[in-house]
Formats: sequence, C-alpha cells, structure tokens
Amino acid sequence: MKNIPRLKEAAGPKWGSVDVCGEGGPPCRLLVIGESTVAGTGAPTHELALTGQLAVGLSARRHRPVAWEAQGANGATLVRIGSEVLGLVQYPDPDIVVLVAGANDAMAGRTPAHWGGDLRRILAAFLDPGRPREIVVAGVPPFRFFPALPVPLNEFLERRASRLDEVSARVCRELGLAFVSFADDPPLGEAYFAADRFHPSVAGYGHWANFLLDALNEPRPELASA
Repeated sequence: MKNIPRLKEAAGPKWGSVDVCGEGGPPCRLLVIGESTVAGTGAPTHELALTGQLAVGLSARRHRPVAWEAQGANGATLVRIGSEVLGLVQYPDPDIVVLVAGANDAMAGRTPAHWGGDLRRILAAFLDPGRPREIVVAGVPPFRFFPALPVPLNEFLERRASRLDEVSARVCRELGLAFVSFADDPPLGEAYFAADRFHPSVAGYGHWANFLLDALNEPRPELASA
C-alpha cells in the first residue's frame, strides 16, 4: 500500500448543475458524500468524476435538471465523514443522498459492529419523516479487481469489505433505504483505473455511476412530483 502513488483530488468546483434534456424546472438536489472516490481522486474534475457523471445520468433518466454537490476526502473513514465531511456540505437539504465509503474502513480493520454504529449515525442526519428523501448507500468497491493490490492482500481486503457490506445491507433494509452492492461487478480492466491503479479513471467512475443509477431508476412518487 505504501508504494501506491498519491493522486490529487479532482480540481474545480465541488458543486454544479446539469440539465441534459433542457426542459428546465426546479432541480433535483443531489448530494454525494464519502471518501476519495467522492473527492474525485483519479479524475481531472468533478464533472468527470463520480458525482458529475451520476448527475448527468440522473438528469437524463428523470428529464429534469440536477443540482449536484460532492463532498469527500482522501482517506476518509465513516468516523471522519461524520465528524468532518458532513460539516462541509453547502446545500444541506438534498433530495437525494448517496453515501460512498468503506474502503478505508476495511483497510483500517474497522469491525462490523463499529461500522454499523457509524453508519447509523451518518444516515440519521438525513432521515426525516417529514422530508421525503432518497438515500443510497454504496457497497465497498471490489478490492479483488484493483491492479495495485497483490494476491492475497486483495482477497484479504475483499473479505473484510464483504463483512462491512453485510452490515450495510442489513441497516438499509431496517431503514427502508437502498443498498448497492458491487459483489457481482464483472472484472474490470486497466482502463477503469487511474495512474495509481487503485482509484477509478474517468471510465471507472462512469461504470460505478451506472451501478448507482440503477438504484435511483425508479423515483418515489412524492419525489418525482416535487
């Protein structure tokens, strides 16, 4: 892990808007929070990273503008996301929240029990019975495909990640939220990874954005008419 080059986070603004269909109207507010993949590490700008590509796909599928915000940090664990990253959010009333975390917790050996408690605390910040809101929790990316990780390290981290994913899936079921697993993701080639062979490339971010879009493909009625 010490030999993996340290790439910069995506440059440019951490928020923006997109209207693929040009139909105008009130925008859907998208907030993506989490670790380095939300910080856009490996992509030149946030428009080309996970949040920007997710916003484009969401706008195209729902035929409405999307105002997006990306708040992530390299090396962030769930604890840091809760104590630091949440405080950086500029638009605190999103319609859609996507949480992308777990890689750093898996590498740090965070226990499933502690992970579950951390996850519930972060999700509680967005759970409001009086405010309809879509919330998606992304699973830990598939370590087994990371070119920078040798065998058996990649398999060891994959097992750790799967235990965290099991907790995330259970918490999401209990709370009625969407959980997106990458467990069945097909093998990814070198083109899907950045120069460090650990973080996604622009193509990799697009691939993972499509996974998340499928979980957002059927908007809840009260949000579709908002």
